[in-house]
Amino acid sequence: MRMTPAALLDLLYADHLTQDGSDLRAFLKRWGPGAPAGPSAFARLAHVAVHAGDRLCASVAGHQAAIRRLFPDTPDDAVTAFCISEDQGPRPSGILSSLTPAADGFRLNGSKKWGSLSPLADLLYVAASIGEAEGRKQLRMVKVASGSAGLTLDASPYATYRDHMPIADLKLVDVAISADAVLAQDAYIDFIKPFRLIEDVYGAVAVQIGVLRVGRAHAWPQDVLEDLTALILQGQAISETPMSRPVDVVLMSAFFRAWDGVWSGLGPAWDLVPPKERARWSPGTGTLGVAARARETRRQNAWAELTSTPNQH
Repeated sequence: MRMTPAALLDLLYADHLTQDGSDLRAFLKRWGPGAPAGPSAFARLAHVAVHAGDRLCASVAGHQAAIRRLFPDTPDDAVTAFCISEDQGPRPSGILSSLTPAADGFRLNGSKKWGSLSPLADLLYVAASIGEAEGRKQLRMVKVASGSAGLTLDASPYATYRDHMPIADLKLVDVAISADAVLAQDAYIDFIKPFRLIEDVYGAVAVQIGVLRVGRAHAWPQDVLEDLTALILQGQAISETPMSRPVDVVLMSAFFRAWDGVWSGLGPAWDLVPPKERARWSPGTGTLGVAARARETRRQNAWAELTSTPNQH
């Protein structure tokens, strides 16, 4: 279901919406089921993020919406995880987990690092290799239910992480996989490659929605609220593009630059928010972080492609 700009504005400025800062799984289970879903998943993102009581809940709302954009058949009430990286990172050449035929379907073997939200997930989307063709590794995404025999999670490497969605490493030993749990598409082209772009945008919009709600509750300056509103509507427009072409990346670059500028200028406004609530939104941590370098590389690559092939976007 497409969410119109007018409907989004009505939701953003609705009164008496419950703000929920409970544990992440309870938050997603409470507000996710029944929220609108569709190919963009933006409507679901907005309907969940307006209830976020802290930055972590908002970010997780964006993370879950990004997964649902790629996998629109995800069960309505499922908490999900997207598990790609291994010891050599997320590149196709480094994905060694294997999916091999068996009498009753397939067997999945391997391991994963950095399975964000996997300790809370009902359903995990796991990347695995089915072999090589023409010198290129062939990858598929596999749906794995939490609690499957042969699946174990280890959260201990991330025990010191704070204010971050729960993470675990995965070990997969002869996990039985039915044929209908293997997605036929090329996992790298259709899922892995676009995920970070989509997650970046959806996560940013979710936090913007939460910050706007905080600002409205504490009488922030009107120009700040206007800037936040405009950013959220721009994020909605981005969500209706493929989010993969050079022209899409150019639009995203402007969006993130504007978001960083607005966030950096919020200092006086945060003084109007009680300290405990202010801490829940971590106003001192910025918006770009470790993703800034990757975004800049994508921006440069996009302009290089647009400049070299101006009529082939």
